[in-house]
Amino acid sequence: MFGRGSLKQLLSARTAKSFLIGLSVISFMHCRPSRAEPQIIFANGFDVPAFPDLFQKDLSGWTNIQKTFPQNKAEIVSEPRRDGAGALRLHAVPSKSDVSKCDIEKELPSINRGQTVHISAWFLIPPGPELNNLFLLDIECNQCWPERSLISDKGPGVRIRLTGPSGKPFVERRKIGLSDMPNELGTSAPLPRGRWFKFEWRLVLSPDESGLTEIFVDEEPVFRGRGPNLPDPQIFRRYGVELRQVLYNRLQVGITANSSSNPIELFVDDVSVAVN
Repeated sequence: MFGRGSLKQLLSARTAKSFLIGLSVISFMHCRPSRAEPQIIFANGFDVPAFPDLFQKDLSGWTNIQKTFPQNKAEIVSEPRRDGAGALRLHAVPSKSDVSKCDIEKELPSINRGQTVHISAWFLIPPGPELNNLFLLDIECNQCWPERSLISDKGPGVRIRLTGPSGKPFVERRKIGLSDMPNELGTSAPLPRGRWFKFEWRLVLSPDESGLTEIFVDEEPVFRGRGPNLPDPQIFRRYGVELRQVLYNRLQVGITANSSSNPIELFVDDVSVAVN
């Protein structure tokens, strides 16, 4: 049997041990990353000496450039830049019989239904030309189209399109066979001109009505739409296309299509993609 003194010491020791274990558990829980925290799968600030340096052999950087006319140009410039050593300058003439494009692409890990993708980029659009029908961002699938099809691969996905002379952003869904997504917030504000602004695009991915799409400019909400933002295989079957899978794995940034009536120049910096 324990004496009164030894029992008191034993209880004190047990209390101290329990306290220390509790502290360890609390410390572990606070240090452990939250499951809800987005995982950044790509980030780039264009801090390289020259444009070709954006494309690495190990594919850790940007993976491709789209430039449909010789007059279109993409280059790294030291000014204007938002921060770091440089920014990306893009210039594209208006579309003709072919669509005028000048953008860069990043192949991404597969992003699937139910996941949330958060795309962020800083843009500077100089004052001047009207911006109606300018496309800035596309997220699409390059592995979904059937290998043997009489219809060429359309890269199904959704896009950010500007409307009106001042360039109000909205979500265009024609490449997934749907009409443009309505904005629950009403008419979105035009994009700033002549200064850097932060553009954020958040999508909770779904081919049905559970999808959610939001746009923020300088952290202020300008667009919110509910409904499909991922390809629905049933829609594509109507046109004789049997999708192999449904996901997104490619991002395009810049002048993804200049369907305006003007030459367009813009600058891009600090692009990131996060998924949870």
